[in-house]
Amino acid sequence: MISGWSEVRWFFRLAVYSLLLTFVLSCASQKVAKPKNGYHATLEKWTREKKVYESFETKLIINATYKTKEFRESYADEYTDAFMLDAERANKLKNDEIEAANKYHEFILAIHTSDPDWSDLEKREPIWALYLVNNVGEMVSPIDIKKLKEKGPAVTRFYPYFTEWSVGYTVKFPLNLQNGRPLINDETKSIKLVMTGSLGKGELVWNLKP
Repeated sequence: MISGWSEVRWFFRLAVYSLLLTFVLSCASQKVAKPKNGYHATLEKWTREKKVYESFETKLIINATYKTKEFRESYADEYTDAFMLDAERANKLKNDEIEAANKYHEFILAIHTSDPDWSDLEKREPIWALYLVNNVGEMVSPIDIKKLKEKGPAVTRFYPYFTEWSVGYTVKFPLNLQNGRPLINDETKSIKLVMTGSLGKGELVWNLKP
């Protein structure tokens, strides 16, 4: 009798453990399969990274996000959620972002170099030159380069590739070439952000056509 009861308890425990294991594995599977949210998927879509080497030494690491209209709209939504903006402020933020996209091509840059002086793009004579180039070779130079004042949570929350060793910039390029034609039109297949200088050359490419 005692032996039979022990056997029942053993089978009962085995059944419970099996149910618990199934539940844990199910939760783990769901966690792995969980998709990225809208903003981070859009951030990944419009962000590129490039490393420049010389004699097997890393001279430059660039992370850049192209602030397209799609990205700006997603950013505005993410910012609104993060700071719980009311409808009026949320609409103003989104309108400001779209208006900016209609004025210039803008990029967020995070630059890391082994020497801090090499990351300075605001020098009168910086060691790097920046260009925005379309797929037929037409290019423009920046109209504005500004160093980010801080890289705290307000920045890393939306651009997680920033580190304590990187230097951040916003870089704006004109929409049009010197002849008045747009740098990017309906036929443009891709653009690239070129950062070049005596230490090397880095190119980050965004395909605009599927």
